[in-house]
Amino acid sequence: MTERSFFGTLLRTTILPLGDRISHQSVMRHLRFYEEAQYWSREKIRAWQDAQLREAVRLAYEETRFYRELYDSVGVRPSDIQTTDDLVKLPTVTKNMLRAAYPQACTRATVRRYSELCTSGSTGAPFAVRVDSDSLSAARALMFLRAQFSGWQIGKPYLQTGMTLQRGVVRYLKDRVLGCEYVSAFNLSDEVLDSYLHLIVDKKIEYIMGYAASLFLIAKRAAERSVNISLKGIVSWGDNMFPSYRRLIESQFGCRVTDTYGCSEGIQIAAQCGAEHGGYHLFAPHVLVELLRDGSPAPSGSAGDVVLTKLNAGAMPLIRYHVGDSAHASMITGCSCGRQWEMLQSVEGRSSDVVVTPNGNRLIVHFFTGIFEYARSIASFQVVQESLGSITVRVVPNGPFDAKEWDQLRREILDKGDPDLDVQVEIVKEIPLERSNKRRFVISKLSARNAS
Repeated sequence: MTERSFFGTLLRTTILPLGDRISHQSVMRHLRFYEEAQYWSREKIRAWQDAQLREAVRLAYEETRFYRELYDSVGVRPSDIQTTDDLVKLPTVTKNMLRAAYPQACTRATVRRYSELCTSGSTGAPFAVRVDSDSLSAARALMFLRAQFSGWQIGKPYLQTGMTLQRGVVRYLKDRVLGCEYVSAFNLSDEVLDSYLHLIVDKKIEYIMGYAASLFLIAKRAAERSVNISLKGIVSWGDNMFPSYRRLIESQFGCRVTDTYGCSEGIQIAAQCGAEHGGYHLFAPHVLVELLRDGSPAPSGSAGDVVLTKLNAGAMPLIRYHVGDSAHASMITGCSCGRQWEMLQSVEGRSSDVVVTPNGNRLIVHFFTGIFEYARSIASFQVVQESLGSITVRVVPNGPFDAKEWDQLRREILDKGDPDLDVQVEIVKEIPLERSNKRRFVISKLSARNAS
């Protein structure tokens, strides 16, 4: 047994469980469960989902006014929902419905600690979800599992691009223990990208993970500088892993990209395995996924709106929740990897345009959502770049326009992105939807040479 594999075993059996106990979480318990459940039979998975669904609906009805009034309005009782086939009896819910009910009507009391996750969602409009420590632990366990789909194992060092650079003591210790080199996903100038490449080489890192656009830019910079790096695995999330991104990343680093799919509401949805078909295994014990078109199941082989049901009610039940994406179901009934969870063939509707700044920084979609997600005076936003030196932020105010808050947001864009960027604001009544029925966060009108 190598030193690293011995350390990985020590992490799994002793250090990380101790960390869970100290932080009042249960990540490792959930991870052990998911590692086993991925190879359950379809029948066992279905029985688990049915039982979890019954309990989630019961708790939502009995302990939240929002779901009780919603289900009473259509004459449905919790006892009417016995299996996943009965989901169609329940009305779907949207961000706007939950936003109006939050927090008094749509959250439930829990003995566990909870956090508030704020997201701009697919529309750029602020949206808050309450997530308790057990639900958060489950989501974090699935982050480990999805990384394992790439071949990574706990104890192997990796580089991760992320948005939360103020790590704090707990996150810093976790990074050190796991061997994580955590770097910015929004400061992506050539100089910074060069430092990432040096870090990968110097630390002998074999796995990198992070936002798809940032991984593409790292690979592009390596190609430009003829830096020869061979990796064993790459895990992407957050924005679309476009075919052009994947081709460059895989050819440059000599390994497959494991793309994953989740949402900021604390739900991990699916991840690719290493099979040639490229499908995404749904995290079946954690979430039910429906693909709907005009409220009915999408025809086989066609795209549908993604509707999620979190199987642990937690502090805020999400039952038949329109997440704002569209996806294609996979026609594959069995996978060579041995996992029995059903699959999506592809996920659509997420945009990952990149803003290029005067000093050569590249601002991906999540740079802007990270800034605007807590802006209470802004209902929705969209960033448009038509020239290299400037951007226009289209803003739909949530009531009267708050010039003072806008000045703070503009300053944050300049401080974190590029002080020489000209940032203008345009007040609009609405931001039109795309053909995918979503609003794009960022629209880059630069030439392909400048934008990539």
